[in-house]
Amino acid sequence: MNQEKLNRRDFLKSTAKGIIIGGIAVTGLNIDKVFAGFDEIESTGADKVLNLADYPDLSNTGGYKQISGKLIVFRTGASSFRALNPTCTHKKCDTHFNGNEFECECHGSKFDKTGKVLNGPATKNLRSYKTTFDSSANTLTIKM
Repeated sequence: MNQEKLNRRDFLKSTAKGIIIGGIAVTGLNIDKVFAGFDEIESTGADKVLNLADYPDLSNTGGYKQISGKLIVFRTGASSFRALNPTCTHKKCDTHFNGNEFECECHGSKFDKTGKVLNGPATKNLRSYKTTFDSSANTLTIKM
């Protein structure tokens, strides 16, 4: 049996690869998440205040506006609003809102305007944020 001698550099490379692969397996890193661009809004406890004069799409009931990549706001009534994070709850992929429902770009999960799952593979509703409307200031506060 012919055995090769392993030099120190090759030993360290092999060991490092093993540690990395083992670490990924232990932590359960979701590769879909790595490639999906998941710059999801984290709950910071800070409020986001929107001056509705800057968002004419929100001036009428039924209007909606994507404020950032990870925040969409709907006007549901004269003084009521809904704010959602449109990131799919299945694998954290982006969704596309077609005016009626959200559809996951990766695996096809669908959600209605309220964020409720219509069909999977997602099983959790889209994340929603508490909103407070100040009619005198015409501002909407979103509790992030």
